[in-house]
Amino acid sequence: MKPCLAASVIGTLAALTTAGAAAHYPEPSGAPGPANRIVGLWSTEAAVAPCKPPPGAPSTPGTPIQNTLLFNAGGTVVESPRFPPGGAPNVAGVPGVYQRGLAFGTWSYDPRRRTYFLHLQFDNYVDNRYHGYSTVNREIALTKDGLLGTGPVRSARFTADNKLMGEVCGDAMSTRL
Repeated sequence: MKPCLAASVIGTLAALTTAGAAAHYPEPSGAPGPANRIVGLWSTEAAVAPCKPPPGAPSTPGTPIQNTLLFNAGGTVVESPRFPPGGAPNVAGVPGVYQRGLAFGTWSYDPRRRTYFLHLQFDNYVDNRYHGYSTVNREIALTKDGLLGTGPVRSARFTADNKLMGEVCGDAMSTRL
């Protein structure tokens, strides 16, 4: 391949890769623009229930969930749950004292849909022993004033050997603090 043609192909591929990345990842730290509108501290309230209840089972009211989210410029997020530090007994039908800590994750922005995507992961403990992990995925649409974010949420819980224990789905609303 001729050097000029090779440089042209590499330049085109780099431009395409950069354009694709810009559509899916937040803008760099401190950059102005719509992606970083979500940066800051948020209080969230959600209600979740099993995604696929057994056939014929009555619909159950959603379990309330509350947390605080810190969205950082550049695409990282930290979640602090409002969960008893000492744990809670028999959560999700698992005997023992359930505990969890902070969740860490990433966020991205889709400018075409004007929607943010959040992915979190945190560890689960039962009776002070590692019992697996949970993931949380959420879509967030901000109001025009940027003070409220709403959208669907889906969370999955996995055993220590990566087997799915269950999933819950629902809706969440976050208010900027």
